[in-house]
Amino acid sequence: MLSKLTFLFNRLIVVLRIERKQLPIFLFLLALSTLFWILTVLSKDYTTTVHYEAAFVDLPDDKLLIEDKNVDLHLQVIAPGFTILAHRLSFRKHLPLSVSTFIPKKKGNKWNYYWLGKQSISQLQEVLPTNMQLLHVQPNRIDVLLDEKAERVLPIQIKTDLSFKDLFRQKEPIKLEPSTIVISGPKAVVEVFSSISTETLKIDDINANSSGIINIEPLNHSEINYSLSKVSWELKVEQFTEGEMILPLSIKNVPKGYEIKLFPNEVTINYLVSLDKFDLVKKDMFATSVNFDNTKKRLPIELVKQADFVENVRVKPDKVEYFLIKK
Repeated sequence: MLSKLTFLFNRLIVVLRIERKQLPIFLFLLALSTLFWILTVLSKDYTTTVHYEAAFVDLPDDKLLIEDKNVDLHLQVIAPGFTILAHRLSFRKHLPLSVSTFIPKKKGNKWNYYWLGKQSISQLQEVLPTNMQLLHVQPNRIDVLLDEKAERVLPIQIKTDLSFKDLFRQKEPIKLEPSTIVISGPKAVVEVFSSISTETLKIDDINANSSGIINIEPLNHSEINYSLSKVSWELKVEQFTEGEMILPLSIKNVPKGYEIKLFPNEVTINYLVSLDKFDLVKKDMFATSVNFDNTKKRLPIELVKQADFVENVRVKPDKVEYFLIKK
């Protein structure tokens, strides 16, 4: 390819009878004439279509756009070649449309704001380059759906994936600071949610208290704003052990003139309790009972009372046999 161009250039020099020593002057004049030709062409006015992406600005203070709306504006304009070329080369091609100048119309419980191209020629002309004259715009109508702006205070819930070492457990619910968040956005969207979650807190083999900071997990709605993006958390851990004690059984609804013998007449209860409260557990904090029912051969045992700081209480056996004896 280069060899062909070189050949044609040499042929041109021969045809024009240009000597080698005159070649630099020839090239200079050629470049200068080309430059003048380009300037002459670009200085003329042309009719063409330029493209912009609509940017919706100046929304009413109490309203929000419900959806991200992408609208391409096709503007037929008359402009000098320089201006059109500059537009082609520019990176930012957004044309602001002031929603506050749109025509509002109630649509259900939302607002439809619409814009008419023919009635907005002068408005568009103001944001175009001064030497670009707007003739026509498409589309001629743009509709945007707005909703009332709303705010809500919601509780924050932490998502966890925790595992503890043997004989360790979570002492109390994880504390968050702050524990609430303010979200704002379209009323119809904001009212759907009752809480906001964090990202998942994952810790393995826990055997001590810990704390940190965790990110709020955004909802799947880009139009919602949040008052904060992170919260502090505090996890308290306690060591626990298993306790055991033997309790007598009480019985209810024994028929008059009879007494009853239970086998066994005592039960064993097992429970989990934190190590620091183990010595606080007393027998009178528990009570078990059976309710006489002559239709049953074995009576179920009820745990009618237990200490509020023990967990996972188990009663063995869970049923007893009996003899009913007439006095």
